Amino acid sequence: MHEQDLVAEALETLRSLTFGQSISEVEIVLGPSVERSIAAQAWETLTANTPLASAHVTWEQGLDLVQCEGCRHEYTGEGSDSCPYCGGDGVVIEPAVPIAVGRWVSGAP
Repeated sequence: MHEQDLVAEALETLRSLTFGQSISEVEIVLGPSVERSIAAQAWETLTANTPLASAHVTWEQGLDLVQCEGCRHEYTGEGSDSCPYCGGDGVVIEPAVPIAVGRWVSGAP
């Protein structure tokens, strides 16, 4: 399962960043290709019976950096999103990472 591997990677990153401290809240940013419901299920499975099981998780949508082929403006969105300036087609110039730890709050939940 793609999402389970990504969530496992995010958990490892979180553990290394927090040095084993208790976490009450965490924000996880998902790239456009990651299915939120599957990632949430993977989080639940991977954190079961761990201190992170009771942490409040907020799921945010990560966006690509896109450049319009017509007017050359840069904007955030998905590659299929039309340019908000001229309505033209865009091309992804910097893809969003598949998963990232956005922020966390230390302390017991």
